[in-house]
Amino acid sequence: MTDQPETPPTPPDEAPNDEPLNPEPSPPLATETEVSPEPARPEDVVATAEEFVTGLLEAMGLEAEVSHSIVDDNASVDVTGEDLGVLIGRRGQTLDALQELTRTAVQRRLRTRVRLMVDVEGYRARRRDSLADYARSIAERAKSRGTEIELEPMSSWDRKIVHDAVSDIEGVVSFSEGVDPNRKVVIRAE
Repeated sequence: MTDQPETPPTPPDEAPNDEPLNPEPSPPLATETEVSPEPARPEDVVATAEEFVTGLLEAMGLEAEVSHSIVDDNASVDVTGEDLGVLIGRRGQTLDALQELTRTAVQRRLRTRVRLMVDVEGYRARRRDSLADYARSIAERAKSRGTEIELEPMSSWDRKIVHDAVSDIEGVVSFSEGVDPNRKVVIRAE
């Protein structure tokens, strides 16, 4: 055992160099400035988003084409190319993260709230169709059995697709229960 002196504990309100832990607040960073209540023009949103996604793809070493569209003031960015599954991830989780990251970067650049959809290789449309078909088949099963069927946890976007698909079928209802990220849809026969 060595005879090293113990260092006395630092009082909780002081840093080791005897400076207070709570110095004067620094001026706000550019990212902390107020967000404009005016929505961004969709043209500005897609231009900024396309630039961000292109830079991100380059940083990741992925070759892809980035395009955009505006439909009814809704801004969308589409990524196409080969071997882009890494951008989609399991059940679109990576794609959801890419969309949120892009939306946040665009909001900070434009200093206003934005609505933006990012898609890779048409995944969202394929997922929507597949999930709607699945929801309809589960709804028919619940209806024929006169029971309720609980689906696995899913994102709010996926839950909306399920609710929309089930709402078209008479004799069944759907509702969500639980707390994110474990929130799930229950389909019940009436």
